[in-house]
Amino acid sequence: MDFELTTEQRAWRDEIRQFLAENVTPALLRELAQLGSEARGPELREFRRKVGERGWYGLGWPKEFGGLGRGAIDQHMLHTECLHAGVPGPDFTVTSMAPMIMRYGTEQNKAEFLPGIARGEIFAAIGYSEPSAGTDLASLRTRAELDGDEWVINGSKIWNSFAHSATHEWLLVRTDRDAPKHKGLSVIMVPIDTPGIDVRPLTTWADWRINETFFVDVRVPKSNLIGEVNQGWKYVTGALDLERGAMLSSGDLRREYELLLDFCKRHTLDGVRPVEHADVRSKLAALAADIEVARLMGMAAASRLEMGEIPSTLISAEKIFLTELRQRLADYGTQILGAYGQLHWENARAPFGGAMERLYRFAPPGRFGGGTNEVIRDIIAQRGYGMPNYGRASAVAPRKGAETKVGN
Repeated sequence: MDFELTTEQRAWRDEIRQFLAENVTPALLRELAQLGSEARGPELREFRRKVGERGWYGLGWPKEFGGLGRGAIDQHMLHTECLHAGVPGPDFTVTSMAPMIMRYGTEQNKAEFLPGIARGEIFAAIGYSEPSAGTDLASLRTRAELDGDEWVINGSKIWNSFAHSATHEWLLVRTDRDAPKHKGLSVIMVPIDTPGIDVRPLTTWADWRINETFFVDVRVPKSNLIGEVNQGWKYVTGALDLERGAMLSSGDLRREYELLLDFCKRHTLDGVRPVEHADVRSKLAALAADIEVARLMGMAAASRLEMGEIPSTLISAEKIFLTELRQRLADYGTQILGAYGQLHWENARAPFGGAMERLYRFAPPGRFGGGTNEVIRDIIAQRGYGMPNYGRASAVAPRKGAETKVGN
């Protein structure tokens, strides 16, 4: 295995970095810091427009769908470099939902949604979990009933991140109440401004706004159904695998680590530079090694995706490793910085903009976003090693074999 980037990959990395250096402005970074998960302000909209103009949201899409036909490795590198620069990379609408529309959607689905996604104009919230359907997602109760040429939707979703700022909901609903629970589900693309939708805020301790969203007699065109009726479980399991892969970039960890390392070398706490302590050097070395492992895992997964697989076992293992590494970096960083590491980013004395305090509060959701790490360990056991389920509910049904081909 060759761990070095090719000449073409290095050129692509440099092109991304040049674009980010020119377009990631102090105003954009301030907006992201101030608004957090609600950041859909003018600076970010302008940045997304510039990315869309270059066609980079459709970077890995086939050319017949308006994409650039580049591979998964190039897309992974774009996401990594964006996170390292402190700005959002391609979101789940681009990386998870669009591939399902390409694979399973109707011709009208493709014409109606893909161009807007590629331009960065369509941004969808993920409407899966409900108050009584989280890990056992297939027990959801939100229903859609056909009335002439419209779907009528009633129910609610929770942990509905970005519903307050998205243009659409990628909504998993029950369309056949008599079918087995995994068989009677469908996906409908619902414009968020449709009458009858009520988005109510929920806020985590990381100042991350999630939402509970209610649907009361919400009517959308029949054509907004993605693909075929009652096939939603297949689309969602594929999208979840791709979602976990999209979450897995070490770019933000590399940035936070570089800031921490620089601080430990150049500044003093209680009259001593932190790197003069052996335990600090040991922690920093362990983090550096693990971040490099995370980078290589990400490239390995991207390589498998480029070969036409959804390497679910590898992606699942990487998701656990990276999200727990993110928590470990936050733990070590706040330990090294002591009380200074607990200062909020708005405090002028917070080291490097309060990054460690922010990371400490932000890290926990990563361990349950896209599926809890505990359940994902079960998925690895079942898919990767053929171990029995013993009837435990899972957000993703086990499949035979460790990996699957894209679209299977």
